[in-house]
Amino acid sequence: MQLVEKLADTIENGTRDQQSESLISDLNNHFEKCQQLLNSISGSISTKAMTVEGQKRKLEESEQLLNQRRDLITKYRNSVEDLLKSEP
Repeated sequence: MQLVEKLADTIENGTRDQQSESLISDLNNHFEKCQQLLNSISGSISTKAMTVEGQKRKLEESEQLLNQRRDLITKYRNSVEDLLKSEP
């Protein structure tokens, strides 16, 4: 906050000296660090979202395979029962 106040004073007075250049440089460095942090957080959120979506997709695929397996087991059971009924 002090950096911003000092920079505001410098802007109001219109004089740029070595100290004001240093303040501008410090503020730029802080801004860049904040930007990097925000980019990192954003990337992390995107990665987690993709991971969740991937897990949902795998779950849906597993449910489909399970349902197909149940259908096949039911058909097999019915076929066996029909064969047993047809025997004398």
